[in-house]
Amino acid sequence: MVRDYELMYIVRPDLDDEALRAATESVGALVRGLGGEITKTSVWGRRRLAYEIDHLRDGQYVLAQMRLDGERVTELERALAIHDTVFRHLLVRREKATAATEDQAREDAGGAEAGAAEALAAGDEAPAEDGDAEVPELMSDGEEE
Repeated sequence: MVRDYELMYIVRPDLDDEALRAATESVGALVRGLGGEITKTSVWGRRRLAYEIDHLRDGQYVLAQMRLDGERVTELERALAIHDTVFRHLLVRREKATAATEDQAREDAGGAEAGAAEALAAGDEAPAEDGDAEVPELMSDGEEE
C-alpha cells in the first residue's frame, strides 16, 4: 500500500552546494528506484548537531516528503544506512490530513493574527494569548472577600 512519508536526513557538512544537490538527487533516485516519488524537498541548511557523530559537529539537514509502498521502506532504510554522504536519517509515516482540517488550521492561525492586527490598528491592546490571561488570586481559608 502506497503511503505518505517524511524523510529527514543529515548530509556531511563538508559538501559544497553542488555536492549537496547531488546528494539530494541521489536520495531521490533511491526513492524512485524503489517505485516511490519525492513530492517536496526542503533543504534546511547547515546546523549544529546535538552531539558529535563520527567526529562531526555539524550537518546539512534535508527534509523530503514522499510517497512509497510500505513494503519497500526497509530497503530504503538499508540503502540510506550505507549511503556515502548521508550519515543519519529518520523516516516516519505522515498522517493523512483532510482538506477540512488543513483549512480549519489556516483559519485559526489567520483569525488570531487578524484579530490582533485589528485591535492594534484601533488603538486597543492586543487580545490576550492563552499564556497572558490573568490568574485570579486564591484566598486562604480564613479570608473573606
